[in-house]
Amino acid sequence: MKKSLLIILAWGLVLTWAGGVSAVPTPYGDSGLLTQPTAETLNAGNICLGIWADHAAADSGDSTTLPVSLTLGLGSFLEAYGSYPNLLFNGDEDQGSRGFANIGMKLRFIGRRSAPFKLAVDGQARKTVSDDPSVDGLNILSTRLIASLKPGRFGIHLNGGVVFNEQPSASLTQLEDQYVLGGGIEFSPTARLRLVIEGEALTEKVKGAPDAREALAGLQYFISPHLTLNAGGGMGFSDGSPDWRVLVGFSTCQGIGTYQKPIPKIVEAVDLTAEIEAREPVRVVRVKTLTPLIATQPPLIPVSMSKLEVPVDIPVAEVILTPEERLVIPDNGLHQPAEIAGPGPETAEESIRTVVYRKFRLSELTYGYDQWSLSEEGKRAISEVAEQLRRENKWFVIRIDGHTDSIASDTYNEKLSLKRAISLGTYLVVHNGFDPSRVFVKGFGERKPMSSNATPEGRIANRRVEVLILLPVEEP
Repeated sequence: MKKSLLIILAWGLVLTWAGGVSAVPTPYGDSGLLTQPTAETLNAGNICLGIWADHAAADSGDSTTLPVSLTLGLGSFLEAYGSYPNLLFNGDEDQGSRGFANIGMKLRFIGRRSAPFKLAVDGQARKTVSDDPSVDGLNILSTRLIASLKPGRFGIHLNGGVVFNEQPSASLTQLEDQYVLGGGIEFSPTARLRLVIEGEALTEKVKGAPDAREALAGLQYFISPHLTLNAGGGMGFSDGSPDWRVLVGFSTCQGIGTYQKPIPKIVEAVDLTAEIEAREPVRVVRVKTLTPLIATQPPLIPVSMSKLEVPVDIPVAEVILTPEERLVIPDNGLHQPAEIAGPGPETAEESIRTVVYRKFRLSELTYGYDQWSLSEEGKRAISEVAEQLRRENKWFVIRIDGHTDSIASDTYNEKLSLKRAISLGTYLVVHNGFDPSRVFVKGFGERKPMSSNATPEGRIANRRVEVLILLPVEEP
């Protein structure tokens, strides 16, 4: 067993780096470490399904259970979850100390998702599952306060609460309410691998019986943004816990996912001119007039891989990305324009030199009546762009540039163009799963017109948003 764990650990250490790890469900459904909850909550829109194999050994005999869990992200601060203790239906739930089904909710009320310190409150309703008819089906209520401190790769988590046990009617045994104290520490040597040590202690359930104390150590390896391997082993420190336990499981999350791949800050210098020129030639659709009654049409916009994509200028343009242009997503689960947090604050992070690799252009029809929230046409357009970018095998960052015509004041146009860029970037992250650290936004207002603002046609052309796909380049 030890040899296998060492092999898994060594394998995880050498595999590819990934972005920051988010919430991961436990066998009880709530997101956390191996079994202990953290103050993290599941990403809004995510749904996670987990299945585990739990083998425990005690003086009374060995037990094997197969718990399953379901977790829903209702908002970036709220999750709902539930679990069932054993799909094997072999009656081993009591011996393995996992003898209840549960549903619950966890609310994070202090700390944004990116904050190092967070506080959450958790409430569960449980129903015992046992071959003993005197205790099977009893109702249990549980509540906990959970605190997490994770300033970087290292994190510490603590939780404490009360378990209220219903008294069995057909037995002389009196069940006591229990106090629970648990927690754990984590360390991420790489962002795809999380090492965990955790423990839990519960006061006696039956008066005069031993309390329960147990500790586990293991790992979570994030195979992909949507699949996580959990593995751990532990031992009991009281007669009320199994002597030892092995826990192995997989959880899969659909939606935004558990982690996002990062963009390297520095990559090898690239010369895109030859590559772009070597691409499949742009097809220009020409319109031949069939009758003098049909007005002469100008050539249509050249189309390449998409009707939204426009050719990149040669020589390739250079773009400097600044830290304050990085998109910030609000942490309240509401992604309406009024709730958009906008560009990030200026930090000590250095600017990034990039070159334009691809460019997409979206018209003013991308936006609705309030001039900055996305229309249905706009949502379809950005989803089409996102689908093409998923096939891209290069590491890239994205900057979304908003532009307006010259109607209204400079200040108004500047704010409007930035709101449009932020709205499109937020949709790209929230609904298409892009890492917000890869998305930058900028509002140019009327400063970069494509056509003359003296005509209605020119003003229509100027009211646009451009999505620039950028490759970071090495500093000379």
